[in-house]
Amino acid sequence: MTEFLALFGIKPEQVSKKCILTPLLDKPILSELKIKKLFHGKLYSCAATEDFTLIRTGMGAALTGDAVLYLKDTPCREIFLFGSCGLVAPQQGFSIGSLVAPLECYAYESFSEILSGGSGGTKVFAADRCLLDAFLSQAPGITAVSCATVSSLKLEENLAAKFIEKGISVVDMECSAFFSASAYLGLRSMAVFYVTDIIKDKPFYTALSREQKLKISTSKTRALKFLRSFIKKN
Repeated sequence: MTEFLALFGIKPEQVSKKCILTPLLDKPILSELKIKKLFHGKLYSCAATEDFTLIRTGMGAALTGDAVLYLKDTPCREIFLFGSCGLVAPQQGFSIGSLVAPLECYAYESFSEILSGGSGGTKVFAADRCLLDAFLSQAPGITAVSCATVSSLKLEENLAAKFIEKGISVVDMECSAFFSASAYLGLRSMAVFYVTDIIKDKPFYTALSREQKLKISTSKTRALKFLRSFIKKN
């Protein structure tokens, strides 16, 4: 058994030219992407369709970055990250359930550096602009933003003021590693997120209203339809 097969549950040659990576999978995602069967490896789970390969990476920058690097010797040439994010602060035009696409992402991936008061965030990685612009032209209602990838849900609260100064609108836990690994391999990449919380005003651990849950669910479905359609057409 090859390393790739052991980790991903499929052979490298079975990977499509286009891949969707997502930290977490639920039934609505599988249903919207028309996925009927998952193959499970020791680290990742995969599903193949006619147009793309879906890969569940698990949460965190390291797992997602590694997943991208393992795609080096596969047919993959374009990758899309789909997941959730938090708003840094209340902002006009954004709310729970909003859809965003990072233009760039600041790397605040080191828990220890942030905890010890280090500056962090000195490196910024970007989406493939041509790919992102093409997608946004076919996906009305998705807004391009600046993002920061953090390694701690607790410590992100201390960084909110710094993020606002830098014009960072959203935070996630995978995107900077996703972009940096993609650039390292020369893969075209972009990300689409749905907003699930607001750092201080509506933290991730607070209960969502029925209306907010419905808005998130509806937004996830819209984003996935846009992704599936874009990948099929392009």
